[in-house]
Amino acid sequence: MTNNYYCHACQNDHSIMSTIGIRHLHRNLSAKDMSNFMNVATTIPAYEVVRNGIPGVYEGTDAFIREVNIAQTLQDKFPNVEAFKTTAGFKEWLAEQLQGSKNAAANALSKLQGDAAGEVDFIREMQGNIRSLFTKIDFPRNADGRIISNTPGIDAVEINRITGEVINEFQVKTLRSADSINSTLKDFLSNDHYKPTTVLVGPQELIDRAHEMGVPNPTKVMGTLQDNQNSVQELSNKVLNEELAVSITAGEVAEKVVGGAVIGAAISIGVSSLLSYLQYKNRKITFEEMKRRIAKDGVKGAITGGALAGLSLFIPGGIIGFGIGFVVGTSLRRLLDEAYGDGMFGEVLDATKAVHANVQLLANGTVYVAQITAMNGRALARAVSTVDDMSADRLQAVTIYNKVERVNNNGFRSDYSQSVEDILSRLDRLQDRMKGG
Repeated sequence: MTNNYYCHACQNDHSIMSTIGIRHLHRNLSAKDMSNFMNVATTIPAYEVVRNGIPGVYEGTDAFIREVNIAQTLQDKFPNVEAFKTTAGFKEWLAEQLQGSKNAAANALSKLQGDAAGEVDFIREMQGNIRSLFTKIDFPRNADGRIISNTPGIDAVEINRITGEVINEFQVKTLRSADSINSTLKDFLSNDHYKPTTVLVGPQELIDRAHEMGVPNPTKVMGTLQDNQNSVQELSNKVLNEELAVSITAGEVAEKVVGGAVIGAAISIGVSSLLSYLQYKNRKITFEEMKRRIAKDGVKGAITGGALAGLSLFIPGGIIGFGIGFVVGTSLRRLLDEAYGDGMFGEVLDATKAVHANVQLLANGTVYVAQITAMNGRALARAVSTVDDMSADRLQAVTIYNKVERVNNNGFRSDYSQSVEDILSRLDRLQDRMKGG
């Protein structure tokens, strides 16, 4: 693949790493283009990893992440219900409801499946669809970013990644019994906020009945009544046995993940991915070719296992449900810094709604995400720079250690190239940089 891109300003080709190629990059890719590129460059390899995995490396964490999504959705929708914030509280709440009246028990199960699991499963399925390269599916949220417990007539929205325009609205019905099909459709059609453009999502039996009745809305099938019944039964058992993961913490993950399973995989974004995106944007290659190249680059550069120990990842909100993050290669970061100036990379990270994740290593190669926090773009940009330097140091150390082992053939690893004071001083500087110093 050539390293050239077509420059609209010069009407000529530039090498992407040449002086003029770097200087003219901002004339060909706007800030919005860069944000779109980051979304595409993370979503395509993530989709590839979710669908095909990384043989021998990535085993997936779908069930665990789903549990966390369900618990956190309830926490967001019902912030005043303290019971949803701990496994013990969750158990006490559900046990009390199930021992109460028939209506109380039914309402509790509906809250688990209808207010959380069904909507989470729909959004996760849509996120895993290849259409998520261009659109993102999310719950309706308030100005603070919290999921709203009751948006009239809407359970999820589909947003164009480039324009930010809402292109579809969904209402998700997660029935567990055929007895409620007719009443559910009647309520849907007679709702004060009903719109014939709202996509009705529900089990096969509900959608079949909607078609029989001539309901004009577009529809999408999500499982069956029995699937929903199985889901709520499984969730109930987990809650009552205090096995439901309510957050991503060191303790939660350590209990859930067996030795050798990977809780996080990180794809890498490099200059070659940016070049592929540029060539596609200039119609030099097809979408399928761009997708193939970016998928290959991202998965090839996947970082897992020991390489993640003590490092940080940057996870786009759109694919966080898959437990997959991304790291930005040193060359690409420096290219963007030089082409757009200081602060541009931070703006891109802000636009992608990236979050910061601290990743640590457990025994037998198991990796867990110990903490996920929202950060502003500039703080993330500093963290990316620090991660690059830490990664470089790690690779250099491994090279030195291997050389010492080969020379001495004694199994010991020693490095006398730096004094202890110099090493500690460097670590202090890295820590200060992460804090913004």
